[in-house]
Amino acid sequence: MAVLVSVRVDPVSGRSTRSRADAAGTALALQALQARATLQGQSQSHATQPRLLHAGCRQTAMPEAVARDYLALGVDRLERLELAGTDPEQITAALAEACRDTPLVIAGARGESGLASGLLPHRLAQRLQRPLIAEVIDLQPEADGGWRVVQALPRGARRSWRLARGAAAVLVSSERLARREDLRVRHAWLAAQQGRIEDRRAASGPAAGPVVAVNPAWTPEPARRQRRPLAPVSTESGAARMARATGTAAPARQGGAVLADGTAQDKARELLAHLRRLGLTAG
Repeated sequence: MAVLVSVRVDPVSGRSTRSRADAAGTALALQALQARATLQGQSQSHATQPRLLHAGCRQTAMPEAVARDYLALGVDRLERLELAGTDPEQITAALAEACRDTPLVIAGARGESGLASGLLPHRLAQRLQRPLIAEVIDLQPEADGGWRVVQALPRGARRSWRLARGAAAVLVSSERLARREDLRVRHAWLAAQQGRIEDRRAASGPAAGPVVAVNPAWTPEPARRQRRPLAPVSTESGAARMARATGTAAPARQGGAVLADGTAQDKARELLAHLRRLGLTAG
């Protein structure tokens, strides 16, 4: 089982940290592998460890501090694939080549650093010729070696999928996975120091394996925030709305009066007369 991890940039401080969604996906993989080892009566060994993969060029490489944060979850190894550029096709090809012998691949829906298209898991599943299950909220082992994949649906509904033993698929974690209270997302300093960070250069050239269709050219464009039209602000006064609600609204031709001169008694007398016309006072 492999988990794709990315770097999150804090929007306030600009500091690079681990992604909360990818950390939750790693915790889910650890929990599922440990549950399978317990179900099969195996010891907690290397078989209960998922593969952590990150692909990027030298400019977008994952800092060591962020890699140690992922290792602190309890994983003993993280692989960083160095690419020659930032072309999305090269990233997909490198990840496909690295995950070719790994049946299950867990990926996040989209990156947390700025805007993202969220197409990486779909392009990876297309290149690997594997089915894709989105909105994964839970992963449970079966007695025969298969997996039970629980998918989150709108309004709290759930859908269960069963993967046979040895089946390969790409699982896209749900955004609600990070909010699960029963999911143990640990941070052990000792595990962070003992874990290994393996750097290797990704194979150049096109990825192995067939491609269904011709890949369209990627054209990056600056994101534009769509403007929402402002609702017209009502210029009606609160007294007018109250009079209209109580059925005592005056005809539209009658307007208010502004008293700039006169004594306080004159102003009070005029205000009392206005309230009587509106029916808000008696006598």
